Amino acid sequence: MLFTTLSSLASEPAKTSSIPIKIQNIKNRTFNQDFQEVGKITAVDSTALTFSASEKLITKCFPDGAYVHKGDVIARLDSTQPKAELQKSETQYAIERSKLHRMLALIQKQPDAISKQDIENQQLQTHLVQVDVQQKKDALLNYQLIAPFNGRLTNFKYSIGSRISSDDVVVSLIKNDPVQVAYSISQQELAEAASNQQVTISVDAYKDKHFTGVVNYIAPEVDPQSGRIDVQANIKNTDKLLIPGMFAKVTQHSAKNVTYPIVSQTAVIVDGDKRYVWLYDGKGVKQQPVVLGDNTNDGYVVIKKGLAVNDKVVVAGQQNLKPDSVVKLQASTASTASTASTASTASTASTASRASALPSSSTEKATQQSSPSNKPIQKITDSSNQGAKHEAA
Repeated sequence: MLFTTLSSLASEPAKTSSIPIKIQNIKNRTFNQDFQEVGKITAVDSTALTFSASEKLITKCFPDGAYVHKGDVIARLDSTQPKAELQKSETQYAIERSKLHRMLALIQKQPDAISKQDIENQQLQTHLVQVDVQQKKDALLNYQLIAPFNGRLTNFKYSIGSRISSDDVVVSLIKNDPVQVAYSISQQELAEAASNQQVTISVDAYKDKHFTGVVNYIAPEVDPQSGRIDVQANIKNTDKLLIPGMFAKVTQHSAKNVTYPIVSQTAVIVDGDKRYVWLYDGKGVKQQPVVLGDNTNDGYVVIKKGLAVNDKVVVAGQQNLKPDSVVKLQASTASTASTASTASTASTASTASRASALPSSSTEKATQQSSPSNKPIQKITDSSNQGAKHEAA
C-alpha cells in the first residue's frame, strides 16, 4: 500500500504557481521637437562714447546707469572758445549780408552805380562767411556727447572738471530692447533648426517669467572646438529686466513634431548598461531590449527602439518573472495615454487616467500630481533609470 501511494505521488506532475501581472498596451505620443540649451544674454548694440574735441568736462546730464533716448545730450565740455568764435563769425556774416543787400538796393535805383563784378564778389564773400558760420556750429557739437540710440548708460569714467581728450572713453551706452541670447545647438539638432523660429527663455532672477523672441542667426560653420553650431536670437525686453551677461535657459521651438512609443518608467528594468522590459504575448513573457529616449515628466519614458504600438508590456509583477514563467493577468489592465496630435494634447491627459495607467508601485505618486502642463521633455538620466530598476525590484 505504501509503495502504491508513493508511486502515484511520483507520477503526478509538479504544480507551478502562476505569477500575477498587469500589462500596458503601448501607444504613441507626439512631441514638439524643441531644443533646450543654456545661453548668455548679450547686447544687440553697444558703444563707447567719446568727444570729438579736447576740453574740460563741465556737465553730466544724466546719472550713472540712466536710460537715455536717441539724440539726448549726455555730457558737455567747456565750449567758451568755440562759442566766441561762432559769435564772431555770425557777426561777420551779418555785416557781409548787409553790404550785399545795400548793393542790390542801389542797383535797383541806379543800374550803373555798381559793376556786376563787384556784386558777384560781394555775393561770394557773403556765402563764404555763411559757410564758416555753419562749420563753427557743427564744430560746437563736438563739445557735446549725444546718444546715438535708445539705451542705458554705464558709469561715467571722469568727474566734472576733468580734462578730456578726443580719444578718452567717457561712458558706454548699451541698447537694452531688444537684447540677444547667444547659445549653441548640436549637429543633430541643426536639421530641425531654422531662422525665425520662436525662442523662449527664462533667467534665475525672474524664475516665474518667460521672455520670447525669434532666431535671427545660425552659424554657417561648426565650432571646431565644441563641435556645435552657434545660434543667436533677438529677445523682447520691454520691461528692461534682462541685462547683458545674464545666463538664460533657452528653449527653441521647432515647427516639426516627432512621434515615439512611450511606456511607464516602472516597466523598464536596468541591468548594468542594458535596458529591457517584459513583453506579454498572450501565453507567456519574454525580455525585450529597448533604447530609451526622453523622460516625459509625467511618469513615462520615450522608447526610441525596441517597442511598437499595441505591444503589451508588463508593468506590475515583473520582479518575479523569468523567461519560462507561467503568468496570469490580473483583473484590471492598463494602457498608456492615448496618441496625441501635438505635444500639448498628449500632455493634458487627466491625473486620474495616468494613475490608472501606472503600476501599483507608482499610482500613489501619479494621484498626487496635478494636471500636467506643456513642459519640455527632459533627458533620461542614470538616476532615473536606477529608480525604475528599484521600483521594479
